Amino acid sequence: MRLISYLTTLLTVVLFVACGGGGGSPGLKSGTDPSSVNRFPTLLAGLPDGGTNPTNAIAPSGYTTLAVSLKAPNGQGIPNQPVDVAPDVNLLFPEGVTSLTDANGVATFKVARASLVVTGSGTLSISYSYKAGSIATYPDGSTPPKDAQTITTYLGYQLASANIALDVNVGTATLAAYGTRQIIATATFNGVASPTPVLVNFSASCGQVKPASAPTNSLGQAIVSYTATDILGASVGTAGCSGQVVSITASTTGTSAVTKQVNISLAPATNLAFVDARPNRIYLSGSNGVTTSIVRFKLTNAQGAALSAQDVVLTLKTQTGGAVKATFGTVGNTAPVTQTTDSNGEVLVPVYSGTVPTSVLINAALASNPLVQTDSSVLTVASGLPAQARVSLALEKLAIRGFNFDGETTNVIISLADRQGNPVPDGTAVNFVTQGGVMIPPFCTTGTVAGNSQCQVSIRTQNPRPTSGRIKILAYASGEEDFIDNNFNNVYDAGDTFTDLGNAFRDDNEDGMYDSATDGFTVPRNGSSACLQNGAPAPLNVLSGRSGTCDGVWGAADVRAQGIIVFSTDDLTMTASGSSAQMNVSIQDLNNNSVPSGSTIAVVAIDNSPTLPSTGGATPIIGTCTLTGQSYTTVPNTLAALSLAAYLKGCTTGDAVKVTVTTTAIVKSYVFYIP
Repeated sequence: MRLISYLTTLLTVVLFVACGGGGGSPGLKSGTDPSSVNRFPTLLAGLPDGGTNPTNAIAPSGYTTLAVSLKAPNGQGIPNQPVDVAPDVNLLFPEGVTSLTDANGVATFKVARASLVVTGSGTLSISYSYKAGSIATYPDGSTPPKDAQTITTYLGYQLASANIALDVNVGTATLAAYGTRQIIATATFNGVASPTPVLVNFSASCGQVKPASAPTNSLGQAIVSYTATDILGASVGTAGCSGQVVSITASTTGTSAVTKQVNISLAPATNLAFVDARPNRIYLSGSNGVTTSIVRFKLTNAQGAALSAQDVVLTLKTQTGGAVKATFGTVGNTAPVTQTTDSNGEVLVPVYSGTVPTSVLINAALASNPLVQTDSSVLTVASGLPAQARVSLALEKLAIRGFNFDGETTNVIISLADRQGNPVPDGTAVNFVTQGGVMIPPFCTTGTVAGNSQCQVSIRTQNPRPTSGRIKILAYASGEEDFIDNNFNNVYDAGDTFTDLGNAFRDDNEDGMYDSATDGFTVPRNGSSACLQNGAPAPLNVLSGRSGTCDGVWGAADVRAQGIIVFSTDDLTMTASGSSAQMNVSIQDLNNNSVPSGSTIAVVAIDNSPTLPSTGGATPIIGTCTLTGQSYTTVPNTLAALSLAAYLKGCTTGDAVKVTVTTTAIVKSYVFYIP
């Protein structure tokens, strides 16, 4: 009844009656029955405020009722007729845009604002499509018009202002590391929680909010869950929010974002792990290698997340009795060191080598819980400097085509070690000099393969060429003299016997001593004393060095090694001696040296025995001189002439052995007859 009263007391209604989409009164049409003039229905629309007072305001939340009255010309309501309202971008019509008039001729619509933040005003277009026969008679018994018409009315509206606010409840208690709790954001309009849905967006400075967006429910609440870890459901190693103050932010359109903090408890440390030692091999203090390594440990919790700002006690476990094997933290220190984990949960401590080769162990323990601890590994201290007794020189091939040919090459390999048999530091330099040909390059450094304590160069055939065809190569590197460690402290002490090395030289004439007239190279170093070896005069040879160039003091010296390679002639010769069972053949180049290493050797037995006469009609007997074996099929790695043994069976005087040697320069055969 209030709605009827409201509609009958409307002071102002804008009424339009449109024909064919036009506006205004339909008027009188030519040929039209005069009785139909001005007898079309009329529309009245308004927004009642819950009483009988008209209003044009759309409520900020909930629903506003739009009331439309369809009346006959005499003012009575027309029931059961469909009335339409046009959609509006600012408004929602949750129950539809078409409604039937009730018994009083009133159609009602629920109207809500399209969003909480929409503002301003607009006009609603309400229409009724009248067709002939859609109304049989008016309530007063009169007859409606026969023409079809669309009756339209317009109603202006104003969107009432809405003050939107958000409040977020994140709880007050500290959240356990990797824990989960509920987060509630409440949206209010003009201070009252509204059932109108609001989409609230969530974010966190650490961890995860699920879901990231949620609509408010009928109580105006958007409820989500927060978990204090960065990757939900991840395996060990997940980054967490342990020990942090996390900011959780809720936001929606039309109001300022709200941020609240959650305190996350610190996850207990459960694992302290050794990460690495860089480098993992250092060398004795005073050597020419790296003498410092950085040892690293990492502290994590049960989820594998790094823990920062935790004290870790580091202890040197390497035994230090007698000579100092290693120190750490600062040079010379062996006392425990306390370090604090960084943002990656790591502590780093420098380790310095001492005077004794050893394996170094560092123990790391959590200060607040020493049961969480571990030891380092894979860090060793090596002597470092190469020692004379550990030097070796090898040639890939001891004889190559070179006396008459330029450009043949082979590798020259130097192997070093310190006095304990450990690899020398990567980067240790070795120099090479040669009597003939050229060294390419003239030096190398260890460590082409890390830690192998080896390097190589190559020698190429070219001038000069000694007439003997034997080329001497000298390799030398900075190292130390050998000594006998009487007290086992790995440090030379007064009274320890040592090998005093003189200046390195290349022994070109191979007589074991330096001859200024024939030996073409010596390494210039200071020294003018007699050379002693273990307290006695040293034998004069290429390893002990030039006589009279020692210094009588243990210390640094050039460690050295000499090798010999043959530049073989292109041509070769062979000689032989032996019997019917074995022929011995000597194979050599024209300088009586080896032919090139790897040259092939082929031996064939030649049966020259006559056919024996037949006896009693028997088949004649044929000679059967055969080769049963040979000592070499290729020329081995040797400097001297090769002695080849050819083993025979069934041979006799007059039979022969043919030997063929194939080198890269020549194929040559000799036939030797059995005496």
